[in-house]
Amino acid sequence: MNNIENCMNASSQISFYKNDSRANDIFVKRDDKIGPDFGGNKARKLEYFFEDINNKKVNYIVTYGSTHSNHCRLTASYAAQFDLSCLLILAEPEQEPEYNGNFFLYDLLDAEITYTSVDSVEETISNELERLKSEGYNPYFIPGGGHGNLGTEAYVEASREIKYQEEDMNIYFDYIFFASGTGTTQAGLVIGNEIYDIAEEIIGISIAREEERGRKIIGESIKEYCDENEISMGDINKKINFVTDFIGDGYGDTKLEVKRVIKKVAKKEGIMLDPIYTGKAFYGMQEYIRKNDIKDQNILFIHTGGIPIIFNHTEEFKNFQE
Repeated sequence: MNNIENCMNASSQISFYKNDSRANDIFVKRDDKIGPDFGGNKARKLEYFFEDINNKKVNYIVTYGSTHSNHCRLTASYAAQFDLSCLLILAEPEQEPEYNGNFFLYDLLDAEITYTSVDSVEETISNELERLKSEGYNPYFIPGGGHGNLGTEAYVEASREIKYQEEDMNIYFDYIFFASGTGTTQAGLVIGNEIYDIAEEIIGISIAREEERGRKIIGESIKEYCDENEISMGDINKKINFVTDFIGDGYGDTKLEVKRVIKKVAKKEGIMLDPIYTGKAFYGMQEYIRKNDIKDQNILFIHTGGIPIIFNHTEEFKNFQE
């Protein structure tokens, strides 16, 4: 196995983006530039899982995700770097996936793929792990999206990194925005803010989940981590700012306004966003600022990666008219 120090230790820069029409100074933290193969927030989380793996006699990595999962792409990439076999258990798609984006990268990285129906996920994972054990392997399962305390820990530590960067830049963020999906990124930042005081408001823009479900998952992740690490958080629910105004028709929905934002940011700033995660979150941030008439504030957007997903939407952008 390769030395873990050669592949890990993620850290991303914060750069000034623009001063908007309301005199807000907007900054972007480029987590899309950390880790291998287009990076992202999953790269931070997987560092902690692979540190754990490095301490065990593991020879097979198993994880779960969607057909074009950023988490699965990065899991396959890290596994390849450590010369480990990798099995991706993917949610069965309604039609044959196109050979592009993350799905193409699974193949490029020699990951094995098996499909499961949504209602058979746990059974399929259990069966595959038992099969690998019966064949003499020692498999290690990474929860989908890097969910769990190790994933949460990644963004508690990212909060400490942000605090150091604030001190270096001599600023303090009034708002921090990002795409909120499986919940551990937001949970880590909420806990990190409690410890390190990195912002007045931590605001997750939901990319799919409705408010009740999303807040519940984030709250559970916060409680589980705090219980394990003996951290007192007070009323957790009051610390969760989970905005669901921009999810559209759900996970795969790409609104016209989101496409417009992606194109503008790419042309003007040379920053690529994707239509499922960061594009939706960036659009949501702009609308939140506008609707709440936020002025003269320091605002941080965390770019959580997902760039390969844009290549699954090429026809939509080809036919896109501003």
